[in-house]
Amino acid sequence: MIHVIQGDITKVSGFDAIVNPANNSLLGGGGLNGLIHRAAGPQLKTECRRLNGCETGDSKLTLGYDLPCKYVIHSVGPVWMGGTAGEEKLLGSCYASAMQTALDNNIRKIAFSSISTGEYGYPLDKAAKLAIATVSAFVAEYPDSFDDISFVLSDDLSFNAYSEEVKNVVVKKPEEKKKPAKKTKSKAKTSKAAEEDTKDASSEEAVNEDVIASTDAASTEPKEEEAEIEMPTDIPVPPIFQSAPYNRYHIDWLIDEVANGTLHTYTCFWLAEKNSDFCQLSPWYQGEPIYINGRKYLTAIQYISSEKALLFNDFNSYKKIMNESDPAVCQRLGDSIKNYDDSVWKNSYREILFNANVGKFLSDKKFADALLSTDDTVLIHANPNDDIYGAGITKEELLTESGALKTPPQNWHMEDSDFQAKNELGFVLMAVRDQFS
Repeated sequence: MIHVIQGDITKVSGFDAIVNPANNSLLGGGGLNGLIHRAAGPQLKTECRRLNGCETGDSKLTLGYDLPCKYVIHSVGPVWMGGTAGEEKLLGSCYASAMQTALDNNIRKIAFSSISTGEYGYPLDKAAKLAIATVSAFVAEYPDSFDDISFVLSDDLSFNAYSEEVKNVVVKKPEEKKKPAKKTKSKAKTSKAAEEDTKDASSEEAVNEDVIASTDAASTEPKEEEAEIEMPTDIPVPPIFQSAPYNRYHIDWLIDEVANGTLHTYTCFWLAEKNSDFCQLSPWYQGEPIYINGRKYLTAIQYISSEKALLFNDFNSYKKIMNESDPAVCQRLGDSIKNYDDSVWKNSYREILFNANVGKFLSDKKFADALLSTDDTVLIHANPNDDIYGAGITKEELLTESGALKTPPQNWHMEDSDFQAKNELGFVLMAVRDQFS
């Protein structure tokens, strides 16, 4: 009944529905979610817009359109936060709600993906075990309602993890009732049979004595106090994924483009210029609430700072940031995270910036319209006080009146500093724009 297949879930045939690891907006995004939307065609997003999103742990149904299946079950998984935020319950709910959706709509053949183990970071071994256990329990409860439940996985690690868990699925058979002992003596047993019975009886008696002994010991020995869990202070440096979309553009890329004579037009933005058409691109800009993985953020900087706190296991700072509406205070709290490791953050912040602005794009139409209106221009965060996320100089120093580049990118830096400005926010926003163009 439950199978594991290695392949592309957007191309498998013979299923009534596939399960999409969706985000709360249901409008697509990165990873497999984006691939499924692109394979289904634009009609899928049109139908999803009418569903008004989906809560984490829940599922919603749409047609499959250009996919080789009739339906798509969109199930929103949790982001892994160390296992302290109810992730296990939410992920189990994903699979249970997807199965219930299938049951309610007479969908008998389902292809599951591995929910939450991609960009959401849920540990693969834990996710596979929970997924198989939840689905097999549902099938056991409704054995006549499904013909085929398969997990379709594209990579070797996921395929192996789910294959191992499927091996552990045991179909429970009803226990056989023991026959009562006969009171009347019938035909005498052979000496060999009598010997076997004696062995069985003595063995069973010994087991029973052991069980009683262990039960008595458990009842008399005092319970040990639960050890307090200590969060790790040494955070491993994450690998750099050069092919990730958020790494497509960077300062060295622009330096090479300018050196090779490639012509670009430029768009500058900075929140301080409130009259700018593009101040919405600032992470401090407070427009519509941003919803990412079922959580509400007032600004992108609130999300970025809170993720930074979680990365370094500073839960006190995380709580303060999540209860703070002022973006400046969120920034300050993010700058004073405990256990901070610069090498870890340098390899992490581009992905966090990217996810923040993908969520902002899906939640705030004014931001989305502003970003898309920049077409294919090079975006520059013209913040003279920031040479990491910004260019370290003003718009007037960056561009001529005609919009040409006045200062070459290798000369971008804050006043009285020789540090090469990186304009990370501008480049990551260009990657987000590519994602939705």
